[in-house]
Amino acid sequence: MCKKMEALGVSEGGALRPDTSAVAPDLNEIKVITKAKQFVSAEDSILTDAFVDAEKKIRDIDQKVEVIEASCNAILDHELLDGAYRSALSKDENKLVAACAKELETKAALNSFKTRNGISDPARYPSDQLFHFSLLILFVAIETAVNAFFYQGSSGLLGGAVVALAVAFVNMGIAAALGSMYRYTNLKDTTDKITGYSGLAAFIILAVVLNLIFSTFRVQYELVQAQVLQDNLPEPTTAMLVIAFKTAVIDAFKVFLLEFPDIDVMSFILFFVGILCSIIAFWKGYTHDDKHPNYGEMDRDHKKADNEFQRVKQAAFDSAVAKVHEVANEVEASRNELVAAQRNSNALKAQIQGAQATFDGNVRKIQGELNLVLEAYRGANKATRTTNAPKYFEELPSLTSVDNGKRLVELINEVDKLSEKAKRISDSKVSELSNKLHGIRSKINQLVQAEFQKYMNEIVDKATVALRSNGQVKMVNTQ
Repeated sequence: MCKKMEALGVSEGGALRPDTSAVAPDLNEIKVITKAKQFVSAEDSILTDAFVDAEKKIRDIDQKVEVIEASCNAILDHELLDGAYRSALSKDENKLVAACAKELETKAALNSFKTRNGISDPARYPSDQLFHFSLLILFVAIETAVNAFFYQGSSGLLGGAVVALAVAFVNMGIAAALGSMYRYTNLKDTTDKITGYSGLAAFIILAVVLNLIFSTFRVQYELVQAQVLQDNLPEPTTAMLVIAFKTAVIDAFKVFLLEFPDIDVMSFILFFVGILCSIIAFWKGYTHDDKHPNYGEMDRDHKKADNEFQRVKQAAFDSAVAKVHEVANEVEASRNELVAAQRNSNALKAQIQGAQATFDGNVRKIQGELNLVLEAYRGANKATRTTNAPKYFEELPSLTSVDNGKRLVELINEVDKLSEKAKRISDSKVSELSNKLHGIRSKINQLVQAEFQKYMNEIVDKATVALRSNGQVKMVNTQ
């Protein structure tokens, strides 16, 4: 622009323009001055926006300080920790009472059962009953594999294995059931003892009789297989097998007449293999649960209820502890917000002053650049013309803008008042909040231990009252 205005100055000076008597800038200068004033106006708009933004921030900070002060007063005037802790626990009270009642109910039933039967030892039973009984399947497989050789006939090992499997299943299944029944001998009630010893007697009789039947049936089964070959039949008929089994039963029951059945060596071995497997199955049935019938089941029910109670209790404890720490964090946040409010008010003052300084600097820069352009124009004009230059060439125009001085002072005063207010509140509250926070943090461990145990005692009392009102608890050991 300086080069352009310099060229215009030469042109206008050669034409003796502007006139020596002119008192106001010509059109060329007016265009440049107008352009400069537009730049100043833009800077003034930016400054105005900065002041408006500052006013908004002043109101926001002031409102925030008021809210923080009210919050601090509420925190300092009340004991928040105990109330928050109790409130968090009370949300889970129904679950706790229900879980505790269930635990007490199962425990009472367990204690009552132990007292009635004079039991002092804890229940003992396999941790995995399915695995415990799975071993019976292994023994059934072993007995089947062994007996398959004894029952093989014209149908070979496969036919013998089918018969042996049926024999083993019946033999060991009945023995396991009677073994479980024998556990009733450990109870005090006479009827239970009779039931248990009846199971033992039945086992002894059935073990002998059944295995004698299976042994004598092997002899009869071989005779049937021989008849099948003789009569050239594809397989034994049902009638043939029924007759063979009836004969085996009759021969087996002769033992009660002191007549041992006429069996061969293989059947004799089969008899003792069956007896051994029956004894193993009987023992597995006896040990599949605690030796006192129903004791193991009741113990498992109590453990399940106790585990659920512990789970609910732990969840309530964690929730309450989290709430306590939340209260501590709220106190700390209030303290930090006070400090931040004071810091923000100080920063806002610097922001306002910086915006004014930036505006003043930019206006000076625009003024300087305008002077350079006008001096280039006037210098070229005076050097070219042959008459005197207009008198106004001796003075450069000054760019004027809206005076923001009063508004700036007012904003600075508002910020100073806000800063003083924030500092006053901060000085009076931050120290108290720090002491409050220290007290809360030092009390947390004591609270979450002593108060939680105290609350749990209340839960136990409520659960006990609820159960007793329904007549469900007669013997509760809460220790």
